Amino acid sequence: MDRLSALRLFVRTVETGSFSRAGRDAGLSQSATSRAIAALEADLGARLLLRTTRRLSVTEPGQRVYEQALRMLEEDAALMEAAAGADREPVGRLRVSTSVAFATDEVAPHVSGFLNAFPKMRLDLAATDARIDAVAEGVDLLLRLGPLTDSGMTGRRLGAYERWLVASPEVAQTLDAGAPLEDQLRDRCILYSGSTLGVRWRLDGPADPVVFEASGPVTAGAGAVVRGLALSGAGVALLPSFAVRADLAGGRLVRVAPEWCGPSIDLSALWTHRELPRKGRVFLDYLLPLLTLDDR
Repeated sequence: MDRLSALRLFVRTVETGSFSRAGRDAGLSQSATSRAIAALEADLGARLLLRTTRRLSVTEPGQRVYEQALRMLEEDAALMEAAAGADREPVGRLRVSTSVAFATDEVAPHVSGFLNAFPKMRLDLAATDARIDAVAEGVDLLLRLGPLTDSGMTGRRLGAYERWLVASPEVAQTLDAGAPLEDQLRDRCILYSGSTLGVRWRLDGPADPVVFEASGPVTAGAGAVVRGLALSGAGVALLPSFAVRADLAGGRLVRVAPEWCGPSIDLSALWTHRELPRKGRVFLDYLLPLLTLDDR
C-alpha cells in the first residue's frame, strides 16, 4: 500500500475509532487494516495509535500526523479535481445524510433523474432522524432542517419551508372555527419531540402572533410518524410544507386555519471539508431547483 493510501486509511481509523469500520470503508478486513497502520507506523518511525482491547486512542505524534494527513488528502482531492476539469463527468460514491421525511418527500423522487443524468455516480442516501457524527459516518453532504449547531462544519443556507397546521378532514370538521385558535387546538395537538419548537407553538397570521403551550394525547419522535398520526385522525399536526403537500393535494389532509403558519424551518447544506467536493456540488445543483422551498 502506498503512503497516501495508508494515510487515508489512518485518517478513517481515527475518525471512526475502529479498525473494522475504517477497513470496511476501504474494502479491507480488520486484520489487513491493522497491518497497514502498523506498516505506516514503521515507515514513519512513530507510534500513531494506542491499542487496547476496548478502544483506540491517538498519540501525540499520531494527532500531528492526522492533522497533516487531512491537509494532504484535501490537497490531493483538489489536485485530482483540477486535473479532471470542470467538464468531466463526476464519478464515484456520494453519501448524503438527511431526515427520513425529507429524504422520502424531497430527495427520493429525484434520485432516478439524477442518476440518469450522471450514470457514473453512486448515491448512498443515509436517512435518519438522529443527529450523527458526519465524519465518523463518512458522510459527504448533510441536508439539515432547523438551526445550525455544527460549528466544525462548513455550510450554507438553501432556503426555508413554511410550517402548516394540518389534520384529517374528519378531525378538521370537529374544530370550532369560531373559537380563538389556541382554544381550537387545545388538547388536540400531535406533539413532535424532535421539533425545535418543543411544546411551545407560535403561529403567525393576520393578527398578533398566537403563542401557547401545545397539548394533546400523543407525542412522536419522528416527523414521518407525526404525519402518519395526522392521517389516522389522531389530532392536529404542525409540519413543514414539503411533508404534507401531496396529502393536501390528495385530500387526505386539510389545512387548519390556513391563514396561520408556524415559524419557517431553514434547510442548510453542510459538509466536513473546507470545500464541498465537486460530486457534492453537482448533486446540490441538480436537486436545489427541484425542491419545493417556500423561500429561496
